[in-house]
Amino acid sequence: MVSPWHPHALDIARFTEQSASLEGVTPLAELPRLGSVCDLSQAEAGACQVAWTLRGEIRSGAHGQEPWLCLVASVVLPLTCQRCLHRLSQPVTVDRWFRLVADEATALAQDDDSEEDLLALSASFDVVGLLEDELLLALPLILQHPDCQPPASQALVDDLPHPFAALAALKRPQGG
Repeated sequence: MVSPWHPHALDIARFTEQSASLEGVTPLAELPRLGSVCDLSQAEAGACQVAWTLRGEIRSGAHGQEPWLCLVASVVLPLTCQRCLHRLSQPVTVDRWFRLVADEATALAQDDDSEEDLLALSASFDVVGLLEDELLLALPLILQHPDCQPPASQALVDDLPHPFAALAALKRPQGG
C-alpha cells in the first residue's frame, strides 16, 4: 500500500488531524549537511541509513486543540575522534515533540514563553529537512572514544620543557 504522505512535501495540518504516522529510512547521501561532518566515502554514504518515524496528533492545550508532531530517529554515524583522529562510530538519536502553530510570526511571538519546540503549519512541510536539522543538533559537542588515549607522539610532547620556562629565569632578580 502506498502512503498518502510524502516526506518532502507533507501537509502537516492534515497529517496531525488524522493522527497519522509515517516511517522511513533515509540514506545519509540525501542529508548533505549531516554527511559533510562524517568520515566516509560516497559508497559508505549510500550504505549509511537513518531510520525514522513521524507521528501526528491533536492535543488539548492552552491554545485550544493543538496539533503536535513527534519525530524519532536513529543512526550510527562514522565520525572522527577529536583526540586520536581515528574513526569513531557514534550513535545519534532524536526523540522530540513539536507543537505546531499557524505561521512563522506566531512561532516567533510564542517562542520566548514556550517550553516546547514550535513549528509553523505548512501544506508542504519537508520532514527530511527537519530530520537533518535535528540530527545535527543531536551530535555531541566533543566527539571522542569513551576510553581514548592521546597518541604516543603527544606523550613525548608533554615531557618537553615549557617553551617559556627560560623566560622565568630572566624574570628572577639578579643577586647583588
